[in-house]
Amino acid sequence: MADLARCVSRSCTTGWLDWVHGELWLSPVGLIRRRLSWAESKAHGLGPTVGTPLPESALDSFDLATLLAEHPTNKVIHFDAVATARLVRGSTSDALRLAMSDGSRAKLLWLRRDPAYEILSTSLAAALGERLLPQASGRVVR
Repeated sequence: MADLARCVSRSCTTGWLDWVHGELWLSPVGLIRRRLSWAESKAHGLGPTVGTPLPESALDSFDLATLLAEHPTNKVIHFDAVATARLVRGSTSDALRLAMSDGSRAKLLWLRRDPAYEILSTSLAAALGERLLPQASGRVVR
């Protein structure tokens, strides 16, 4: 059976200047961010943008090379390439800040009403171990 990826948000952006939402997929080996359209972004309102059960897709159904070539805000983040990660809880949006092993950095944000924070806090703790840092506010992210 193929590994499954779950869509934990459809409101994911790559920073405060990126206003076009994308899907954030969690797989057993990493995260995939796939950009959506401006019309889809506007239709999301304040969310939530995914329901229960979460959308699922076989990991091998993603053409990662094509996805990365389609738009610069599309991302494929392999857990083994993450040096450190920090989940951040915000008032209207949550975020994941990543420092990669190659020295680059990445940021992913999503609407707080999406379940991504809760799902990622558990999944990233298992995948990254001590590389998942506690929140800056002093609250420990498990």
